[in-house]
Amino acid sequence: MEPAVLSATAALVGSLVGGVSTLAASWFTQRGQLRAQSLVHEAVKREALYAEFIAEAARHFASAWDHHEQSPQSLAGLYSAMQRMRLTSSPDVIAAAQQVIGRVLEAYAAPDRTFDELRARFGSEENPDLLQAFSETCRAELHALRT
Repeated sequence: MEPAVLSATAALVGSLVGGVSTLAASWFTQRGQLRAQSLVHEAVKREALYAEFIAEAARHFASAWDHHEQSPQSLAGLYSAMQRMRLTSSPDVIAAAQQVIGRVLEAYAAPDRTFDELRARFGSEENPDLLQAFSETCRAELHALRT
């Protein structure tokens, strides 16, 4: 084989290998960036859903202190948020949400209470925070999703 042909062939093969490796590196980089953006978007979406559930549960729990609910329709927003969580969240988050809904239902079924009783409840250590377990479970899931 002639040296000129060998040299030209080596240059073409080198260019081809360089081009393919650049293309592959670019593809892997884009794929990684797309996956990272997707995970961030999913975390933001879940965080908004968890915040909505927390706000709804707190509103219902506060409302349950001074009156009984006669219609299950009032809990539709809370139930709806939990069902939307079923689409993407872990079983631990769903179980924590079910516990919150159960405690809200218990609060509606309990006799009406005064503001002084509410103040005493939050000051006592025997009554844990209604949303603490749910919030901690959600925080752990979001942390796992982002890492």
